[in-house]
Amino acid sequence: MTIYTGKTEEAAIAAGLAALNSRRDQVITKVVATPRKGLFGIGRRDAMVDVVLKTVAEPASTATSAAPVAEQAATSQAQATSSAATAPAPHSAAAPAEPTVTPQERRQRREAAIEAVQDYLATIVEQLGIDATIDMETGSHRQVRLIFTMDKEGLLIGKHGRTINALQSLAQLFLNHHGAAHVELELDVANYRERRAATLTRLAESTAREVVATGKPIYLDPMPSFERKQIHAVLAKNRYVTTYSAGKEPHRAVVIEPA
Repeated sequence: MTIYTGKTEEAAIAAGLAALNSRRDQVITKVVATPRKGLFGIGRRDAMVDVVLKTVAEPASTATSAAPVAEQAATSQAQATSSAATAPAPHSAAAPAEPTVTPQERRQRREAAIEAVQDYLATIVEQLGIDATIDMETGSHRQVRLIFTMDKEGLLIGKHGRTINALQSLAQLFLNHHGAAHVELELDVANYRERRAATLTRLAESTAREVVATGKPIYLDPMPSFERKQIHAVLAKNRYVTTYSAGKEPHRAVVIEPA
């Protein structure tokens, strides 16, 4: 299945035709998902259409015509009978093969998805009444940071980072549905992520000392998965405590207990 997206079904089909360099009558289309506007940009979804090339069956080879010469008629008939007996039975047309995605096409999809997610986030932030600009930094082909610049950073961060974490989750889902699921996205404003990482390190170390002193496990407050990973990483080499995550999202939390 090869999925193409667009704001409308026709736009998605047009994208598929352009990618396959084909006409409408040369492809088979199947609507996978209809477009959805969402609320204030949240939950918005482009149309998704599966576009594949039609398989053209090769015409069967024509039987050899009988020679007009009378003395060759019997031989021709025998040859025709033998060919009919040994010819393989016709089989149904094979399912159309999915076009191979080249590295260049994959890179183009990735770049288009990253550009689209910036527009998506800008729309949400504008709907929230926040005036901000977005700059992009790329650490590798898998890591992308989007940095917001604004006057009142706290509006975007929210209490305990809940607003910016929610936006990051929405943006990651957007990328997942637009052919860039391998991209790891991070949103930041006013170096919040760096300051938060330092806070989590201090929290992990102080909680570990308390666990060793009391001999009792401690449950931390629920955190998003990438923050829980930071706690686990900080205490990975601490031989006096062990860590694990417990609970279900969005209430999943890190537990630190004596080793």
